[in-house]
Amino acid sequence: MLSKALAHYPQFRYRDEKKVLWNPILKKTFVIRPEERVRLALVDYLILEAGVSRSRISFESPVKLAGDKSSSRTDIICYDQAFKPLLLVECKAPDIRLDEKTAIQIARYNQKVEAPYLLISNGILDFWYSLKNDKIEALSEIPEPFFPEEKRNYPAEYWQERMFLGSALSPEIRPFVIDQCKLLFGNPHQPTKFLNFDGFHEEFALSHYYSIFGQSDNIKIGLSLSANPFGGTRLNGVLNDKGANTAFFTSSLNLIAENHPANTEIHSAKGIQQVNLRNEAGLDFSNNFSSVITSLKDLLLQFS
Repeated sequence: MLSKALAHYPQFRYRDEKKVLWNPILKKTFVIRPEERVRLALVDYLILEAGVSRSRISFESPVKLAGDKSSSRTDIICYDQAFKPLLLVECKAPDIRLDEKTAIQIARYNQKVEAPYLLISNGILDFWYSLKNDKIEALSEIPEPFFPEEKRNYPAEYWQERMFLGSALSPEIRPFVIDQCKLLFGNPHQPTKFLNFDGFHEEFALSHYYSIFGQSDNIKIGLSLSANPFGGTRLNGVLNDKGANTAFFTSSLNLIAENHPANTEIHSAKGIQQVNLRNEAGLDFSNNFSSVITSLKDLLLQFS
């Protein structure tokens, strides 16, 4: 089934202007790795939708398996109210195929953990299992203890903790931008992808989640809202033509609101151009950002 990690996002922090993952249970930062993003997104689901208590989730529990020289470590264990293992979770990166090898791995771990429910996930697909009479059975739906019981709540703090929203965003446009976060990233059926950009200043906050829109078989455009280390909120977009990223823009939402003539930079093989996104693509704060996707695509195509 589609993963519950979709439309859930890990928390981030900035340390020395560098973006890192934040584990809200361990109260520790981690380097941004794909499998860690998946793990923390699943934790987001377990806490916010399934109602699992933070105090009943553990990470990196050592497991000594027969024949292994050193202990292995589990990704996630959820405990019941008596603090007995209830769910064992194994997380993989989104580009890792979940196959028999992954299932064997979690089954070996569970010989020691003895949880009645198992989950393997790559953040795109989830496979749930139950342990009955020492036999592992695949489940076609989420087991009752982890079924979503609450509607997701998206206050401003949610988007700010996940670095979609900067603290210094103008109060006049803040409610509108929160609505855009919900529309672009709160829908599990709207494809999103974490894109990493190396070599660009952190002010642009390019490395983040992007909502992907397919304009044709060959052309896609990704749109992101992301906070930079200085409290600013950026609207970023990247054009993908035939599988290659050919151009991107990065905009300050505060400067767009002020109608500053150079509120946006476009980067491509042709160099860097400064433009006014209001004038060039009709982007303002009266319509949803997704409604100007075609205009943004046409603008980026001019520079790619």
